Amino acid sequence: MTQRYQRRRARRLKLVVAVALLASSAAIVWLTGAISLRFFLSDLEVRKDAALAVQSGALERLLDKFRLMTPLTARRPDVADVVERRDAEEGGRIAAIAAGMSGAKEVWFLSPQGETIATSDASTNSGALLGRQWIPKAFREAAMGQLGRQLIPGNGWQPASYVFASPIRVRDRLAGVVAVRVRLDDVEQAWALSKDALVALDENDVVVVTNVHDWRGTTLRTDTAPGRGAAIDLLRAGGHLGRFRLVRPAQQAGGRAFLELREDLPVLGWKVVILSDVAEARTQSANAMLIAFLLCVIGAGAVWSAVERREGLIRRLRSDRAAALRLERRVRSRTIDLTRANQRLEAEIEERLAAEAELRRAQAELVQAAKLATLGHMSAALSHEYNQPLAAIRTNAENATLLIARGEPERATESLARIGGLVARMAEIARTLKGFTRRAGTDLQPVSLRQAIDEALLLLTPQVRQQGIRLTTRLPDGDLVVLAGRIRLEQVIMNLVANAIDAVRGREDPAIDLDVDVADGEVRLSVADNGTGIPEVAMGQIFDPFFTTKDVGAGLGLGLSIAYKIVHDFSGSLTAENRPEGGARFVMRLPLAQAVRTAAE
Repeated sequence: MTQRYQRRRARRLKLVVAVALLASSAAIVWLTGAISLRFFLSDLEVRKDAALAVQSGALERLLDKFRLMTPLTARRPDVADVVERRDAEEGGRIAAIAAGMSGAKEVWFLSPQGETIATSDASTNSGALLGRQWIPKAFREAAMGQLGRQLIPGNGWQPASYVFASPIRVRDRLAGVVAVRVRLDDVEQAWALSKDALVALDENDVVVVTNVHDWRGTTLRTDTAPGRGAAIDLLRAGGHLGRFRLVRPAQQAGGRAFLELREDLPVLGWKVVILSDVAEARTQSANAMLIAFLLCVIGAGAVWSAVERREGLIRRLRSDRAAALRLERRVRSRTIDLTRANQRLEAEIEERLAAEAELRRAQAELVQAAKLATLGHMSAALSHEYNQPLAAIRTNAENATLLIARGEPERATESLARIGGLVARMAEIARTLKGFTRRAGTDLQPVSLRQAIDEALLLLTPQVRQQGIRLTTRLPDGDLVVLAGRIRLEQVIMNLVANAIDAVRGREDPAIDLDVDVADGEVRLSVADNGTGIPEVAMGQIFDPFFTTKDVGAGLGLGLSIAYKIVHDFSGSLTAENRPEGGARFVMRLPLAQAVRTAAE
């Protein structure tokens, strides 16, 4: 019942975690989309605002040129003379020159009544009432002494034009009017290079200039009540996204959204509008949401993995607790059995005391077993490093006993001395094991490499002979002295050779080569075997603690990691490689003691 409840509780926990992960992931993805969309729209706004400033500036500069040109032309004496004399031929010549030099579409000289005196366009008849019929607003303002302005609307096939009009005065009397008609299709041609829709609106929101030909002369509205009179609503409201105003073409009910930006032209009373497609910003926002979704998937996977590991740990703890309860019941059962046995053997006091002592011993063993279970890894590590010295101590102790029995105390003393050396070696090994978590000491001294090799091989010779291994050593003439710790150096050599012995175990012709050479002020000691070699996948972990390629129970994986740490403390290096002909080779490099002293000097 309890296990069923615990399983249900674990399932509920997983369900809660899954729902929380889904909800948080959805919230993160949504927030990422909202924030990134505003960010990319802001970037789009900055870029398009700059483009709008350039395009509106081009329109304003064009019109401003003719706004200044018109009154200057009206003040010319020859123009006043032509108007006063009504000289159509001379006036036409002056008007044509002014139009050609300025780039205006037409230049008109009009009488105070609005009749055409002269024009730059030869097709326009003199005497036509252009002032009152074509440009009544501009003509009326000019006749009142102001700078007249009037838009001549365009349509789908003809661009709009703009007219400036200025009075011509002779002796403070209105002698006529100069009108300059400006073509706006040059601006439209420049705007046609832009991929965004550009619209210039007058004070009544009528489209004056645009790079969308179908919009000429129409009314641009962005409200939600289309169709006022005969006007055509080009845009409908697309809503606001924060501070951004979005619109959609009215002809496309489900069309794309555009970002609307406006800039006023106060001199003309116009507005220039740019409509930029926000599809790029939405695509970038979608990419950001996709990245956020992938990150959420990775994070959710990590959290789910942690939940699974936690559940596995809980299961292991429950299993350990159940095992402890079973052990407790077993102890309790044994205690009851012993109690009953004591009741049956009341007459036999000595046996009862022995049974009680046995019970105490069993209980002590159980307590001790629990303690040893906690210290299992440490005991295994010590056992791994102490096996060989302990075997040597036992052998020398037995030899010393036999020698004393034979009456050879001198040789027995030698065996006992070797035991003392092995004990010192074991103490050094213990300090080396401790060095995994604490930096090793700096007590280095000159050590004979040949003597260290001899001492290490002395302990391993019985194993070499027992397995029939061909052990070949190649040492240079003379002794080599390195800066190291003697006991730790012997321990490294023993470990490398012992690993080689394990590697060639079971081979038909087992062989181990130990070579020493000197180059560039350092000693190179290599131990090679003809075993199976090191798997490539394990090459990067070969010196990691508790990593081993041996069978389960054949080693703890501490030997090479300890050796690597020792050699590193000697300012040396230890590497491993596979031989081309088969087997593995471990290479230890140590600086010569003489080279170290020379470098220090």
